[in-house]
Amino acid sequence: MWSKPISILLLSFVLGSAQQQTADPSLPEGLSESERQMILKERSPKPHVETVLKISEPHLTNALKLAQENQSGGAAQELDTFSSLIIYADAYTRKLPKTQLKDRNHCLKRIEQAIFKQTRNLEAIMRELSLESRETIDLKISEVKKIRLRAINDLLGGGQVMNSSN
Repeated sequence: MWSKPISILLLSFVLGSAQQQTADPSLPEGLSESERQMILKERSPKPHVETVLKISEPHLTNALKLAQENQSGGAAQELDTFSSLIIYADAYTRKLPKTQLKDRNHCLKRIEQAIFKQTRNLEAIMRELSLESRETIDLKISEVKKIRLRAINDLLGGGQVMNSSN
């Protein structure tokens, strides 16, 4: 008698969990297991995003070092990991509910500051990379720059300051 309502309840719970997991942005490839665990350990938005940004910095530093040593493949891979982490942090922040506006704004501010701080390194790496490597990573770097502009736009004008797609 009770088996049918319990099974329906259990099924709806499982399906709801599956939908929630697919809606969450997934962690990028190229992370070590310890980096993944550090990120997943943080449950609240501020520490989660700050951990992602803290993990992204050594990847960019390593990419610069590899690019200066003419190891374009490794540099491009590290740069891809860095940009994927920034894109992940932005997607995670933008999925926060409206009730967490203060946390969302804090995270957007930290993302913008992290990108601004690393702009010179990004451009130095792009100059050092070979043309083939540069072409593959250029789209991700453009996305990182757009994320910075969107964060500024959202923080300063609630998304109403900059209306152009550039």
